[in-house]
Amino acid sequence: MRGLAFIIVIICFGSNLKAQQYFYFVNFKDKPNFKTQLYQPASYISERAINRRTRNRVPLHVNDVPPDSAYMAQLANLPLVIYGKSRWLNGALVLMNHKDIATQVNQLPFVTKVTYAGEYQSFESEGLMSQRTLQNQINQLEQTFTAKDTIIDTLAIGRSFEQLHQLHAEQLLGKGLNGTGVLIAVFDAGFKNLDILAPFKHILNEKRLLATYDFVDAEEEVFEDDEHGLAVMSCLASYQPGLITGAASKSEYVLLRTENPSSEFLVEEFFWLFAAEYADSAGADIINSSLGYTKHDDKSMGHKFNELDGKTTIITQAAEIASSKGILVLASAGNEGNDLWRKITAPADGEQVLSIGAVDKKGHTVSFSSIGPTADRRIKPDLVARGKNTTLLAANGKIFEGNGTSYACPLIAASAAQLLQLAPRSTAKKIKEVLILSANQYHHPDKQMGFGLPDLRLASKMLLVNRDSIVDVSSAEDNYLHIVIFANQKQKAKLNIDYLSQNISEKQIIDLQKGLNRIPIKVNKKRSTDLYQLSVDLTDKKLIYKVVMP
Repeated sequence: MRGLAFIIVIICFGSNLKAQQYFYFVNFKDKPNFKTQLYQPASYISERAINRRTRNRVPLHVNDVPPDSAYMAQLANLPLVIYGKSRWLNGALVLMNHKDIATQVNQLPFVTKVTYAGEYQSFESEGLMSQRTLQNQINQLEQTFTAKDTIIDTLAIGRSFEQLHQLHAEQLLGKGLNGTGVLIAVFDAGFKNLDILAPFKHILNEKRLLATYDFVDAEEEVFEDDEHGLAVMSCLASYQPGLITGAASKSEYVLLRTENPSSEFLVEEFFWLFAAEYADSAGADIINSSLGYTKHDDKSMGHKFNELDGKTTIITQAAEIASSKGILVLASAGNEGNDLWRKITAPADGEQVLSIGAVDKKGHTVSFSSIGPTADRRIKPDLVARGKNTTLLAANGKIFEGNGTSYACPLIAASAAQLLQLAPRSTAKKIKEVLILSANQYHHPDKQMGFGLPDLRLASKMLLVNRDSIVDVSSAEDNYLHIVIFANQKQKAKLNIDYLSQNISEKQIIDLQKGLNRIPIKVNKKRSTDLYQLSVDLTDKKLIYKVVMP
């Protein structure tokens, strides 16, 4: 992965490493020579990234081009370290020994803004900070475990069965849909011991771990840090028959560390930005981010709720740009439901981001899961999955049950990988659409669960249809029939329900949009157990669907 466009430059300060250092992000005013690079995408993104953009019909953009090399050279002449650079936000993250150097940087003619991003935490200071209480770590990284003494499920899927069955993802697994051919980038705080645990050996043996990078410590090693990302990966990629199974066990992976669990500064949002650009360059199809930001150790960096409008925070800007590149970005909604904040965290507020809340094994909302809507009143979270007593793997190799939207998020990400394997020419936008359309609260979303639990069986049927047809008819607990119709054009249509044994017909006019439509029809309870025929009269044809109500 060293051939990717993203480059980190890190220079030792020698004895100065003992002095306190500070991160700043420097924004440049333009890219004066971008036209010479724009139409040479192979110089800054991989062939796989180009193919993903082609599939998603994403044109090249000025924000794809790296920052101007002359600007970078002038910046490097100052007494600072260039820690990383951003194509998307056109700037560089720098490390300084003295805050007053920022004044010098701000006076450069090509600089438009210099943003303080927090203190540098050395390895030694991380060790001291890690002595914080477990509760503080839970608040930051949504990690809580309860040990299980015995393994009681001996089915092939193991103890992951319930959380997969809740989404009907296990049925897709039964059809061989396990994420093959899909590249997933996972952003987290570390993936401790993933390289030595049996449920992940298949990834390394089959060379499906394409790259790792630690943006916090500027190194490739990610297996010695926090175990939160390990637990997340157990929902995605684990595979040990009879023990634990992730629905995307055959996907390819890029593992990126962006979060320092011992502190919380704005710089971590810039690390997330760099990781997203890295994932884009690598050709990732999906980003799973079980991280969220509201509070920071420096209160001046903390976010107010009015900033959660889908466009203000650095991390949400990065997530939205990643989405614009044809990547399906999933983010955990947050675990702030019982706190004063209560609301979702960034980047879950992104309009194109698929934000995921948590439910229990019965599909009921759990109190810790952050709630919506966004500051501009959009529905969030978008979807939910099992986030209470989720089956996970810990760094010691034992199976645990954990709580957090962190674990609901990768369950949906793995499901998205299954769908993309099923229909590899589908766009990220289409995968997101069918996941939401298939959800059990699609017609009555709320601030706790959004559109609800997706149904992978239904989503897979929706994904494959491309001609006028009645895709699915099902009854729901709300006493409505839910009819999914695909129409090649916008039109009015006549819906007919013929109760065959009673020789009774009911008719109504429905409005169909071009593409997929999910229409709720009130069920006549007295006739709900009948055999009936449902038909739809379109402009130029008649669609027929026979149903036996349970």
